[in-house]
Amino acid sequence: MATWIWHPDWTEEPAEASAGALVHFRKSIILSTLHPQPILIRITADTKYKLYINSKLVSIGPVKGDRHLWFYDEVDIRPYLQLGRNNINVRVLRFYYATQHATSFPRLHRPGLFIQHTQAETALGAGCIQSDRTWEAALDQTTILPTEIKEDEFLHVYERVDGRCELATPKWVQVEELQFPNSHGLSAPWKLSPRMIPLSRYQPGYFKSICTVSSALPRSDWERTLLEPGIKKSASSSSSVIRLPAGSEHYLELEADTHMTAFPYFCFEWPRDLGSTLRVTYSECYEDTPYQVPYIRRKENRCDTTKSIIGPQDEYIFGGVAAKSTKSSLPYHESQADEEVFAPFHFRTFRFLAVHIKVSDTADLILKRIDLVKTNYPLQVHADIKLSVADNVYRDMWTTSVRTLTNCMHDCFEDCPFYEQLQYAMDARSSALFTYCISGDARLARQAIHQPHNSYDPRLGLTASRAPAHQQQIIPHFSLFWICMVADHFQRFNQIDFVRQFVPVCDGILESFSRRVDPSLGLVRSVQSPDQWDFVDWAEPWKPMGIPPAVERTGFQSYTSMLYAYTLAAICPLLVAMSRPGMAEEYQIRANAIKGALIASCFDGRFFTDGLAANSDPASDYSQHAQVWAVLCGAATGDVALDIMSECTAPSSRRKFTQTSTAMSFYTLRALAEVGGGLYEERFHEFWAPWKAQLAQNLTTWVEDSVSNRSDCHAWGSSPLYEFMVEVAGVRTVGSGANKSIAFRPRIALFNEFRAKVPILRDDFLGIAHVHWKPEGDAVQLSLSLEFTEGGSIAVSLPDGHIVRMERLEEVRLVLARK
Repeated sequence: MATWIWHPDWTEEPAEASAGALVHFRKSIILSTLHPQPILIRITADTKYKLYINSKLVSIGPVKGDRHLWFYDEVDIRPYLQLGRNNINVRVLRFYYATQHATSFPRLHRPGLFIQHTQAETALGAGCIQSDRTWEAALDQTTILPTEIKEDEFLHVYERVDGRCELATPKWVQVEELQFPNSHGLSAPWKLSPRMIPLSRYQPGYFKSICTVSSALPRSDWERTLLEPGIKKSASSSSSVIRLPAGSEHYLELEADTHMTAFPYFCFEWPRDLGSTLRVTYSECYEDTPYQVPYIRRKENRCDTTKSIIGPQDEYIFGGVAAKSTKSSLPYHESQADEEVFAPFHFRTFRFLAVHIKVSDTADLILKRIDLVKTNYPLQVHADIKLSVADNVYRDMWTTSVRTLTNCMHDCFEDCPFYEQLQYAMDARSSALFTYCISGDARLARQAIHQPHNSYDPRLGLTASRAPAHQQQIIPHFSLFWICMVADHFQRFNQIDFVRQFVPVCDGILESFSRRVDPSLGLVRSVQSPDQWDFVDWAEPWKPMGIPPAVERTGFQSYTSMLYAYTLAAICPLLVAMSRPGMAEEYQIRANAIKGALIASCFDGRFFTDGLAANSDPASDYSQHAQVWAVLCGAATGDVALDIMSECTAPSSRRKFTQTSTAMSFYTLRALAEVGGGLYEERFHEFWAPWKAQLAQNLTTWVEDSVSNRSDCHAWGSSPLYEFMVEVAGVRTVGSGANKSIAFRPRIALFNEFRAKVPILRDDFLGIAHVHWKPEGDAVQLSLSLEFTEGGSIAVSLPDGHIVRMERLEEVRLVLARK
């Protein structure tokens, strides 16, 4: 029977400053026969594991979990087994529980490894590898995960590795079987669940250039060794290795083909002696010395090599041939007989690497290659756009948006892969919507709905702002964004059985905001507690906390009430579909009351203020945010809505409005689309000026924000994906079930010629809408065709308002006047 196992001498109180430690596990089995059918195992660990069979990497996991859902992977190990002896190795990275380090990695109070065969008879026939006392374990004495790196306040995955033999020799002992109650409703702390998302995608990555070389060896030698993406180098190849003489020192800066998330492998021939050192600095760009590390940066042209590569570092001390035999019991690389390899456990995020090598005085060091293996969630992008040559900047914006989104998708939606890798509800809502638009894939989004739900605190009536995470943080507004994620999923996929489980927590959150409604003004009071953060946006005038100054002065911020009313309305269609019309009516009454209170107390007759209008400061209390959310929640409608959005987004506005940041750009666009009057088209091209400026600065992913310039990759900047699919191509599904239809409202005035593939969900399967328009004299020829993966038909509301039912592969052609 499989049990949880661990090293008997493990301690959660490290002697050195490290965020965690690595533990090795091993077992050998002898197979006299090898059956052709799959041999499935379930495997998980706390905190992360890598499984190797016969020196081949088989699986990396688990997906980040929590105390309610701890995920396991189901893996077919049959392709990795062989007749005779088979070496099974697992490397586990355990972050210490009783610290605040490695916030991005949730873990429980006990470490452990668990492996189970899915069928007992299969296990007996193939040799049992499930976790029990037949395994051995060894503590890794070579690796420290430093906690003092200023660039690294969240991850703590960077490594200091000393590979010298006195440390590298593992001391193997029999594992300890962990004992837990298994009756009377008691069980192990990990509540095991199969992973909800597909396995990660792994692809080769490449360096495209060497930016800087400081070495006695010629640049051409380095380029031959490191810049040959088309050549598969064997472990024994010597045609392109580079020999670094004893006592020499070398420094080079490498540029990857784009910003990426990847596992790097630094491969050297086993040196004859120990003591050479390798230091690798990871960076998203070249930059000036930051004002504050890591938060306030000075970045312009990301490829300006006159500036510096600044970032967290890995450090490695070579063990040489003296350590070669000791590492034979840790067969983590197929080429280990010939190579000493430094391979960090967790993936790295970078666009540029600074590599510093100091060779020992007693032996040369031979660099064979640096391999990159990109890793991401396996998003299948079905959407695409094509434009005329004159509009190619928008094509660049599209591909940059796709890259940014995918680089922020691994085992959860991530805010920024370089710094945090945390799943914040506000960020995740945008990422989920963008994912729906370009792929129709809801698997990561469904997991992202479950995880904040699991963090719900009944005492507060709120979810954590980010989940899963090791350290709880409360941003009340983010609980409302989580409810919007639930509503979005229902609107898109109509899966009542999935979303209804979250409604009790949705009601608890909305009730917590209801309790904060001031009885005299009818508005939601601001939070008056240091353990809750009323964050709104990373707007320049609101630094450093992202909160409007009117809040402290008046005790209210209109944004809170607006977001609350917006969320109440958003969840109502789901409640009606669940046959709870009374609850929906109650929510609508609440929303209407809030809207009335906003008009009475936060509207000065022309614009909405950030706090109470009666004592507003004209110099600081007016923002685009207040106008945008007044429109989205319905407090501003008709001519008022059009007027406030026209004025607050006008380049030459007479009033100074605090501008929405990249994070809120999606909602600004939603308000522009909502008010009509051609304002969306009028503002469209100028709206993207910050994105075009980023392309001019040689970014390959979108920045987190332009205020701090901290991260060069944050998925909330990928709003072009939504705009081109839903607003420009104008294809959206409406209704549900048998009443589901397509509304087709392309904005043909935006581009002279345009072509798009738009994913659509029709019941449970994916289809593609093909949209194309081009000029025809003074008019526009517009076409729409539908391609379903199965047969059937669907109602389509055309631009002129009449409805047709379209079959698979049927095309509708229209000629429209260009407005």
